[in-house]
Amino acid sequence: MSVDLNILRKKQRLTMVGLMTGTSMDGLDICVAEVEFGKKSAKINVLETGSAPYSEKMRTDVEICLELDEKMIAETDDSLGRFMANETTRFLKRHGLNDIDAVAMHGQTVHHVSGESTLQIGEPSFLAQALDVPVISDFRTADITAGGTGAPLIPIVDKWLFQHPEEAVVCLNLGGVANVTYLPPKTSDELILGFDTGPGMALLDEASKALTGNNFDEDGAMAQVGTAREESVEGWLSHSFITAPPPKSTGRDEFGANWISEQLPDMNSWRVNDVLATLSLFTARSVAVNCREFLPFETVKQFIISGGGVYNKSVMRQLETEFSSVSILTSHELGFDPFMKEALGFAMLGAAHLKGIPGNLPSVTGASEAVVLGKLTV
Repeated sequence: MSVDLNILRKKQRLTMVGLMTGTSMDGLDICVAEVEFGKKSAKINVLETGSAPYSEKMRTDVEICLELDEKMIAETDDSLGRFMANETTRFLKRHGLNDIDAVAMHGQTVHHVSGESTLQIGEPSFLAQALDVPVISDFRTADITAGGTGAPLIPIVDKWLFQHPEEAVVCLNLGGVANVTYLPPKTSDELILGFDTGPGMALLDEASKALTGNNFDEDGAMAQVGTAREESVEGWLSHSFITAPPPKSTGRDEFGANWISEQLPDMNSWRVNDVLATLSLFTARSVAVNCREFLPFETVKQFIISGGGVYNKSVMRQLETEFSSVSILTSHELGFDPFMKEALGFAMLGAAHLKGIPGNLPSVTGASEAVVLGKLTV
């Protein structure tokens, strides 16, 4: 490799590629950004963003990996690594981005047991060889080794991007799983808090696929004309994960296809629209219950939402009802593409790795100490 890591680590401004394949399992998000860390803040300049959808075969292979099929995990680890390398190379060439310092890739989560073990696949060597730059990956393991849950990791990114000088803010990411970050004012001594609240879009997507054959309910259109069943939602809210105090993290193994398969028999007589409306309410209310129970929510002035869920009008309408007392914004209104915030976040965490800056928050994950996240492939 032609890159001198010592020189790279001394650079004030790093040009990073952030790659995210989230629990929605629909493709690769790519964000190229210049990242510069100061003593108490970070400067960000997003150069380009884009995405590359999974083929049906790739999506199916990933779904089989969720069942912990060892052979498929090994095969998909390689095929996904090649896919990321090929798509990232095409993206950079298409946009004339030649001066890249490093790549930070999250990988596709196929297993996550909070605080015990985690596995993201997508072999980083393919990227390192294709682009001739260092690749940082496997971000969650160091936090688990330090006694943490391994997730969520985006709260420190929320701090870098959205912490307000004088007002308390909550950031909600609506991916396959939903997670929140509580940001006290910069002038406060309060700790930053963050955790997964339960389902994001995963249950809606799985139900849509099972009942309509479509991978998702576009814009939440079907759910919007349905009627939510409050009694079912109240029962689901007693789920042990939703009622558990933080630190906590979850994934599709808890709120995914298996959960939908268990619940669908009880909804057999419902209209599809009503199923989706009820799941929309469950998603929004599980966020609300967690915020009111485990955050000092009475002090919050702003609620900033990112992730693909911002485009689901049914879920957003339910969230507006649940959080009518605060100002609700999307990250787009603050200059950050809701689809790309996590890809940008891992670009920043990759830059932090190169600079030796810890990327976890013990107040969020329960780790015994703040540690540098990720492993380097050169």
